[in-house]
Amino acid sequence: MARIAVVYYSKSGNTQKMAELVAEGLREVDGVEVQMCALPGCEPGDVADVDGFAIGSPDYFSYVAGHVKVFFDEALAHKNQISGKPYVAFGTHGGGAKVLDSLERLAQAIGLRQVQPGMMCMGAPGDNEVSAVRALGRALAEAVTGAW
Repeated sequence: MARIAVVYYSKSGNTQKMAELVAEGLREVDGVEVQMCALPGCEPGDVADVDGFAIGSPDYFSYVAGHVKVFFDEALAHKNQISGKPYVAFGTHGGGAKVLDSLERLAQAIGLRQVQPGMMCMGAPGDNEVSAVRALGRALAEAVTGAW
């Protein structure tokens, strides 16, 4: 069974809602086990052996949340285990909408392989965004399992 970690930080609950929808999309593909990894409280060593990553953050000053940056800083020690694995990025914002650039640069720095462009939501995902957020998770699951 393929294991995928959904790594995220959420203060207001918006990014958590997005993470939950990504996880729903991951579970739509047979043979996928989802490991939710809320920050703080999850270390890179806890998830270094998974087969893929979905990584989310709110946009703070056009950058990732501090806990997400710390996760990536500490992930450098596990780069050999993490490098080459597929990932998708997601984020929420209140008007900045630049966090995906930061997430993608950080993911590249530890050698993750982007499956498709990430997704942003202004605030919590609305009714018009729910299916697209789930599709993001499904795309990652299909990449990990070879179902695409």
